[in-house]
Amino acid sequence: MELRGEKMKRLNIRDSFSTKNFKFGGYAAMMTAIVLAILIVVNLVVGQLNIKIDLTKNQLYSLSEQTYDVINNLDQDITIYALYETGKENTAFNEILNNYSEHSKRIHIEYKDPVLYPQFASQYDKEGGGIKTGSLIIVGSNNKFKVISPHELINYSMNQQTFQTIAESLAVEQKVTGAIQYIMAEKIPTIYTLEGHEEVSLPGDIIKQLGQENYEVKNLNLLTMDKFPEDGDILMVLSPRRDISIEEAEKINEFLEKQGRAIFIMGIKENEMPNMEGIINSYGVGLENAIIVERDTSRQFQNPVYIIPGFAEHDILNPLRAKKLPVLIPFAQAIEILQVKKKSIDIAPLLISSEDSYAKTNPNSETIEKEAEDLEGPFNVAVAITDKWYEDNQELITRVVVIGNKQFLDPQINAVSAGGNMDFFLNSINWLVDREESITIRPKSLLSRYLNLNMFQVLLFSGIAVILIPLAIGIVGIVVWLRRKNK
Repeated sequence: MELRGEKMKRLNIRDSFSTKNFKFGGYAAMMTAIVLAILIVVNLVVGQLNIKIDLTKNQLYSLSEQTYDVINNLDQDITIYALYETGKENTAFNEILNNYSEHSKRIHIEYKDPVLYPQFASQYDKEGGGIKTGSLIIVGSNNKFKVISPHELINYSMNQQTFQTIAESLAVEQKVTGAIQYIMAEKIPTIYTLEGHEEVSLPGDIIKQLGQENYEVKNLNLLTMDKFPEDGDILMVLSPRRDISIEEAEKINEFLEKQGRAIFIMGIKENEMPNMEGIINSYGVGLENAIIVERDTSRQFQNPVYIIPGFAEHDILNPLRAKKLPVLIPFAQAIEILQVKKKSIDIAPLLISSEDSYAKTNPNSETIEKEAEDLEGPFNVAVAITDKWYEDNQELITRVVVIGNKQFLDPQINAVSAGGNMDFFLNSINWLVDREESITIRPKSLLSRYLNLNMFQVLLFSGIAVILIPLAIGIVGIVVWLRRKNK
């Protein structure tokens, strides 16, 4: 009996290997093993290829095309020294810096521990105040260098309600690429801001940003000078309240006729300025001295005179369009393109109001409604002018930007535009001096974007998650059960 029982057990065990359950289990185990093997192989291959994909919304760890253009044209070796204690490196910064060295053999990254090398940074401390841990020191083989402190690599803002400091944007690429451009540049462009006619002051944050973009800003009083300074690259005119003299106008015209570059930021004038307007008119545009009123509600911000103009096609605006950044212009002045102008002049509109807009010609009018003397839109709010001619078979170019507004550089207005106004201004400056590769290397936002749903969307997605998905799973389960039962 015992032998018979053992024999029956052996038969049962052998028969269990041929059951349907064993076959399905074997197939499942085999498929699991195959999938695991594929994953292991793929992981090994990807590890060898060193493939990286930046899945962050703002491409925080990727470099822009403008940066690639800069480092592709390097004519010398660049070394980036990162001052970090061993084991305390910033991983986010490291990812960005490694992109530079991986793309160009001329860029080298070296980490210097301030504890192990306490005297290393002192050779780059020009002001004698010490260089903080976490700083980046960018050095060229021409011995030019630039130090970027850790607080410059991240932009912070303060919550006005909680008074907490918030990390707003990452500026590593902006600062590092700017430093490389500074090292490569034979000359730092100088911007002269005209003074002596009750001009608007350039905001401090604009001056700071221009410095970070490798510009030097100086004041200019042409009444005390024989001619425009030799080291001047750009003339900036900030909405004077009084006219310039004939002598000053001659000096400005002489500067522009020698491939000069200028930006005129002009508000509604309170007094007649024939000499200043004569310069602007000579480049094919005129100031209407009329405030634009925008009737299209999608093109205004809370007020019909706070307009959000449309973008024309131009290098200055392409990055703003790509990032979907608006430009906000309060009390914009209409700019007219004159019928009579030199044939060598090309005028490109930049910012344009809608066809529903009109312009108030009487600044003291007591109504914002359209009156008989008001002008019909659309209007140019800003234009870019190129005057190109030839002498001795050599191409000569003068560039001018005219903006019919003085308030758009106000920090509060710029904040409402999410920095679009600042970008527009800086892009215009870079275009004037042929630095198109510098356009739009800007800080990348670190702020989280939340998904805002209306009540209908909440009910819709709740219904899908709570009702439709479980119902679909239940139906599939019933169908499978019925099929197995019928077999």
